[in-house]
Amino acid sequence: MIRALLLAATLALVPSLPRAETLVTALSTERVSIESNFTGSGVVIFGTIERDQQTVSRGAPYEIVVTLTGPLRSMVARRKERVAGIWINRAARDLSRVPSFLAIATTAPMADVAGNPVRAKQGLGFDMLPTRGLPDALPPVRTEFDAAFFRLMQDKGLFSLDESSVEFLSPQLFRAPIALPANVPIGWYTATVYLFSGGVLLAETTQDFSILKGGFEQAITNLAHQRPALYGLATVVVACFTGWLAGVAFRKD
Repeated sequence: MIRALLLAATLALVPSLPRAETLVTALSTERVSIESNFTGSGVVIFGTIERDQQTVSRGAPYEIVVTLTGPLRSMVARRKERVAGIWINRAARDLSRVPSFLAIATTAPMADVAGNPVRAKQGLGFDMLPTRGLPDALPPVRTEFDAAFFRLMQDKGLFSLDESSVEFLSPQLFRAPIALPANVPIGWYTATVYLFSGGVLLAETTQDFSILKGGFEQAITNLAHQRPALYGLATVVVACFTGWLAGVAFRKD
């Protein structure tokens, strides 16, 4: 008991350490609705850097990295080979739990924001994003299948890296616009904001938002999943009516 009291008294006399910077972020929207006329959209991540009065000034400027990650899915990368004059799929590799959408926005080139060990631990950047397992302290080993996967996802507009697109509106306030293409997958997305200075990760925050179908398309989807028997019956009725209507329209007298 005496030792415990002495330890508590000693800790009480030790001055409290200054708190590090914290991030406060917000999204321009919490839900993106996809309807039949959807041609793409966008979301803006706003944020501010809050500092305690006891926090010492940083010698290096603040750097921001924003990632917008879509639902994780298991994908397969296949290599086509020509056999007897026909192109067919041969070798394949499984990519376990990779993002179906990934947009990265930064205030500076990624290599200048942080070194490889720091980025590898967070999985920041296409060169550090793990395609098998979780992020590690070492950069992931890439294969030709990984390279093909990243190339195809960028060609589809589902993977993007926009360096120097994060804008500081004041020394603490910043904004990061991210475009959403027309073929963006539906589901829940996570916006993660990282605060760096001198290559050191100071703070991190995450927020979720959804991209879902809306209007008539969502009503049909809900009917198919919630009442499959009724959906099947309605489909048969519509098909029969369409066939009858076509027969009437093109009947030869």
